[in-house]
Amino acid sequence: MNSKHFTTLGGKRRKHLHLDMPQAFIPELAWFKVMLYVATQSSEDLYHMAFVCPLFHTLANTPQVWNTISMAKYPDHPSWYHAILAVQHFLQQCRACKNPESIFREAFEMFFMQGNVEALYGMRMLGHMEAAYLVGLLGMSGIGQSKKDALEFLCSL
Repeated sequence: MNSKHFTTLGGKRRKHLHLDMPQAFIPELAWFKVMLYVATQSSEDLYHMAFVCPLFHTLANTPQVWNTISMAKYPDHPSWYHAILAVQHFLQQCRACKNPESIFREAFEMFFMQGNVEALYGMRMLGHMEAAYLVGLLGMSGIGQSKKDALEFLCSL
């Protein structure tokens, strides 16, 4: 008997289930939903999960996962990462897959650093709670839209 396929538990020798193919036990859609949840919680955990098996690697690289991935670990300004290629690639991939947090950060910079009021309209359409709140507050101060529209927008949140 090959010892790597057996475990001793409570004095009894038990055979391991080899899990090279997790989809054999749980449907791929369920794994995909788990992957989406992990993506919203931690990009690091998603990175580690992607190397568990080929299925997880494939699922982790779908546009839907990149669209929901958490960017909380990385501060707001991408220019702070010029030397770190892996982080630059991560941020570019988020942007390419239309991650709402990435788009919000870009629009935020365009509005506050470059004074581009049109960026506010892009933030309003995101479905991103911080962006919607910011657009509503700026609208209440008379920037970009009428106060009545801004109040209705804030009440809809």
